[in-house]
Amino acid sequence: MSSMPTVAQRASHSGTRKPLYASAALALAVEALLLAGVGAWLIRPPIAAPKRPEPMTITLAPSAVPAQKPAPIPAPVPPAAVAAREVSKPLPKPAMQPPRAPTASQARVAHVVPPRPRTQPQPQPKPVVSPSAPTPAPAANTEPAQSAAPTEPAPASRPAPTPAPARSDASFESALRAAIQAALRYPESARMEGTTGRTLVAFVYRDGAVSDIRVVTSSGMGRLDHAALAAVRDAACPPPPHGLEGKSLSEQLWVDFTLDGKG
Repeated sequence: MSSMPTVAQRASHSGTRKPLYASAALALAVEALLLAGVGAWLIRPPIAAPKRPEPMTITLAPSAVPAQKPAPIPAPVPPAAVAAREVSKPLPKPAMQPPRAPTASQARVAHVVPPRPRTQPQPQPKPVVSPSAPTPAPAANTEPAQSAAPTEPAPASRPAPTPAPARSDASFESALRAAIQAALRYPESARMEGTTGRTLVAFVYRDGAVSDIRVVTSSGMGRLDHAALAAVRDAACPPPPHGLEGKSLSEQLWVDFTLDGKG
């Protein structure tokens, strides 16, 4: 009697079995759903690929043939133009008729007319031949005979060479240099700096006056070059040497800048 389960034990065993049954039933339901889905996917019909549109065939209509224009009807020619054409046509030339033979009356008239008397020519006097004057002899050609050879043209005259500029003597150049050195003003700034140099100045001398003054060789200092030009311009130049009055002399002189004096 002791091994027989009690009612309470049976109730407890039945209470533990119910959750197990529910879980098993749920698992079976899920598995059935999965199997049903896989089977439905396997037995579904294949999806047909979309059909490509068939190419369209376009038939061009034949171009309409342009209607030919009817030939223009010629306008009626006015009667005036027709008459003008008829007038412009050349008229046929009349046929040449053979000359008619003279009738008997015409022949009689021709015989009745007396012939005209012939005038005898008067005898003309013979011309008297006068003795001819002697033919003068041709005058002798007094002009000298020209030579057959052509004369050579005279050589063109060459232009006279340009005379060389007049040159002054040594004494005049010494006097001219002394006059320029006497008019030289040493720049004070160059003197204080101890600057020295030489400037070659060219100019044209004429009757005690100078012109066309320019620097030929610079001293390297602009102040000294300007002072040299001013000395030539302000110098009391000597009179021209004998025989050179009124003539232009081209001169070139050195202007010296030294510290022992003006120059």
